Amino acid sequence: MPNFPLFFESTPVLCLLLFWFSITPAYGLAGSQTIRLYLVELLSRDSRAMTVPNGDEASGASTFSKLCADAGLLKRPEGLKDGDAVDGFTDEATLLRFLQANDMDSTKALEQLKQATDFRAKNDAFRIYDRISVPDYEDTRALYPHWTGRCDREGRPILMMDVSALGKEGMGEWRKTKQIPQATLSGPDADPEISPNMPQRALAHFDYFTRFVLPLCSAVQGKPVTSCAYVVDAGPLYMKQAWELREFANDISWILATCFPETIYRIYCCNVPGFLARCWAFLKSFVNPVTASKIQFLTKDNAYDTLRETIEHDNIPTSIGGGFQFETGMLPDLDDQIRRALEWSGSHVDLPPGPIKWIQTAGGDRKAIATGTDAEQRAVEVATLRAPSSEKYPEDRIVEE
Repeated sequence: MPNFPLFFESTPVLCLLLFWFSITPAYGLAGSQTIRLYLVELLSRDSRAMTVPNGDEASGASTFSKLCADAGLLKRPEGLKDGDAVDGFTDEATLLRFLQANDMDSTKALEQLKQATDFRAKNDAFRIYDRISVPDYEDTRALYPHWTGRCDREGRPILMMDVSALGKEGMGEWRKTKQIPQATLSGPDADPEISPNMPQRALAHFDYFTRFVLPLCSAVQGKPVTSCAYVVDAGPLYMKQAWELREFANDISWILATCFPETIYRIYCCNVPGFLARCWAFLKSFVNPVTASKIQFLTKDNAYDTLRETIEHDNIPTSIGGGFQFETGMLPDLDDQIRRALEWSGSHVDLPPGPIKWIQTAGGDRKAIATGTDAEQRAVEVATLRAPSSEKYPEDRIVEE
């Protein structure tokens, strides 16, 4: 009789198929059952890059915007500093993402936006982004998918994850952040010496994409870029490790689904065994078609060729046959197009560690400001994006799915 515990412990990536069957309204599977697939960052009902709204969407967006205004959700968020750009919070692109995530149902979208807004307020997200220590932020970067500094051919930022980073040591550190008190930076209970806990760190990490990376890519491309391509090296993942990731997957998937809807273009799960790809080919017929179309399970034999259809060789990680030297926790290695778009300040020639945000100037330019704390609170000007002389997002250059 086979040793089943040993079999599952040594069978790579089977978990990616089994992650996890549960009853939840967040992801649509046939009937009431859904499959929650954690491929490092998790599905979250995300689907497409933003497109120009058609007539029905434009009408729905107008209705939704009015509902948000009436509910007080379009006011400048408390804790956001003067001059800070509102990307990812109350801008039109973000409102449309929430609306699209709820099938253009304004009532449901409003409910989700309220939930996300309350969650940010509860976790003091804006002040945390300005005050989190750089070491804490970088420790968090290593646990989640992070930007390589490269983009696919449509200008979408590529987020990379090697699941080996989610080993025993990494998960041990993550669990510690769940056990520490929530950091409070304002009010009578303020204590800036407390390190942020797990939800606060996760918000700071993913806010980096909606506050800094996506606006940067949009400016470089001259079109709205509102979603990311996720590349996951899943080869090292084993059943035992996957089972131990349940709590991690559940917590992070909720944050992503609630606060960052419609920011995933596609998840490429690479270097999986052939049987898993075949199983997924069968099971995806039971998954919501929009969700299923956003996940690809790729073996070592076809991972590179599939990625090459949408990503240049130099931007594909070497572990998948490309030319990009990816390391877990690395800072973004910017491509030439992005470098040329930025006017670097002082001695800066690369993006520094820690969180970065955009400040809007009176003349329409944007300045990238390194924030967080490194011995003392930072407000370091890194680079400038000049305001375009032409229309910001020409209609004929919108990213389409």
